[in-house]
Amino acid sequence: MPDYVERTAYYAEAPLALVIGCGGLGTSIARALGRRHALLIVDLDGGRLAQTVATLTHDGYTVAGHRCDITDPAQTKALGEVLAKSPGIRALAHVAAVGMSIGDWRKMMAVDLVGAHLVAEAAGPHMVSGGAAVFISSLASYLPARDAKLEALLAEPQRQGFLTALADLHGKEPDFDWTYNYAKLGVNMLAERLAVEWGPRQVRAVSLSPGMIDSPMARAEGPTLPSHDGTETRVSRGDKAREIPLGRQGSMIEITNVVDFLVSDGASFLNGIDIPVDGGHRAAWRAKGVIDR
Repeated sequence: MPDYVERTAYYAEAPLALVIGCGGLGTSIARALGRRHALLIVDLDGGRLAQTVATLTHDGYTVAGHRCDITDPAQTKALGEVLAKSPGIRALAHVAAVGMSIGDWRKMMAVDLVGAHLVAEAAGPHMVSGGAAVFISSLASYLPARDAKLEALLAEPQRQGFLTALADLHGKEPDFDWTYNYAKLGVNMLAERLAVEWGPRQVRAVSLSPGMIDSPMARAEGPTLPSHDGTETRVSRGDKAREIPLGRQGSMIEITNVVDFLVSDGASFLNGIDIPVDGGHRAAWRAKGVIDR
């Protein structure tokens, strides 16, 4: 019998979709973007990455993987060198993030904020005209009060002494909840800055802030969430979901659908903003005075 010859998609030589992180949400987004673009998926976990690439390839996607620690400048520089040999990037979805399960607030900040900056530096020069980047943030990004000193600090997370300065401003080393809040505020600020920097090249950048979403990462963080009532108490995920005007948490496909729209030509004049996808949770927080953003 003749050897099987794999089909090559017509778009294989066109600008690609770069997806950073192949956890539950990252894979869901890759499946959506892969309908129109060749995929390059980046992840730290080589085994998980290989399995994801194999599964998507079997399903008919045009996909490659690249193992990278996004907190390592040398490795993100190497990623940039790979991208320089590609036909360019039409869609960037930066999904990679960690929660308290990583066990060290410094490592969390490195992945969730510094990593986003390093990826932007690596990918930015290779974004093509008409391209768009979506940085997955969080509704938690709205929790820090407005503070010019904090925002100036979060704008430069790679500067020497950043973590010490952040702890000093916070009054002590931040716990995992506050580390996440600060990191995601920094991600929103990064997208806004990139919108200005990349705009003249006709490249857009936005952030997307999911609210309560049923995802593998969310489930790994445990059954409770901060109460956000000014105390240190925590409440069940069910009680937290009841704060949402729609009365439920969201699904990964509800986030994926918005990402798919944001990188499309249908969103061609959306740039430099954060889009909460939260069932109205932010609106409820603002009505109760929990946030001022």
